[in-house]
Amino acid sequence: MNRNACGSYVAVGDSLSEGLGDFTFHHDRHHNGWTDRLAAILAREARDKGLEFRYANLSIRGANLEKIVRVQIPQAIRLRPSLVTVMAGSNDLLGSRENRENLRKTLRQGLIELQESGCDVVVANTINPIHLRVFRPLRQRAKEFSMMIGEVASELDIPLIDVHGIADFEHLMYWAEDMVHFSGHGHIAVANQAAALLELRYRYPELDPLELSLISRGIVETFQWLVRDVVPFVQRRLKGITAGDRMLPKHMNLEHYSPELTHPNWELIPR
Repeated sequence: MNRNACGSYVAVGDSLSEGLGDFTFHHDRHHNGWTDRLAAILAREARDKGLEFRYANLSIRGANLEKIVRVQIPQAIRLRPSLVTVMAGSNDLLGSRENRENLRKTLRQGLIELQESGCDVVVANTINPIHLRVFRPLRQRAKEFSMMIGEVASELDIPLIDVHGIADFEHLMYWAEDMVHFSGHGHIAVANQAAALLELRYRYPELDPLELSLISRGIVETFQWLVRDVVPFVQRRLKGITAGDRMLPKHMNLEHYSPELTHPNWELIPR
């Protein structure tokens, strides 16, 4: 991987790559999420070298692995970027285990197509739902799915962002109100891990978990969560629809990306 010559970057994936849960996402999809944050680091490094940088984000909430590979990866290839990140699988955790081998083949084929197009590829594995006891039945599925993604990445010699292994994600402060998307702190943690994997110079400042405000999960908060987030999710699954149906990606084409000009709170520090 040519880590020092990334002139363009495309993110593909689901809601986690789209940026749901970041500090200001509820106001504006743009300049939110670990992928947008990674793009900002790449843009800063490119600027330091006197190079131009362009970015696109094709991720859509609710997208499963098959849709990401079938729809988003061909779109990414047509843009001819230097780098593509792939985060897929979280929307497949509730699916049948019997379909796991088909998903492995689908993921492998999609990653091969990206490699054959000439771009560098980085893959992220799935979340580890250790922050709520109610998610305990999903933990083994998440572990198995992440192992599958890791095995495919290893077979193809593709670097892996180990989201599943981020220990701080046991703390509620790293999760948004819906408890399934990263909070701003979580998106920062993933962006910094991606930057370290790519051997980039800049990072976002991170607070120690002990410095973050504790989040209450009492009876009232749990009831509000069920009504606000769980019930609508179940209703969508029963209807066979997703929250991202009929939505367009937030950055469909490669465009010049300098978020520090419009998002001054995105402080970057050299390491």
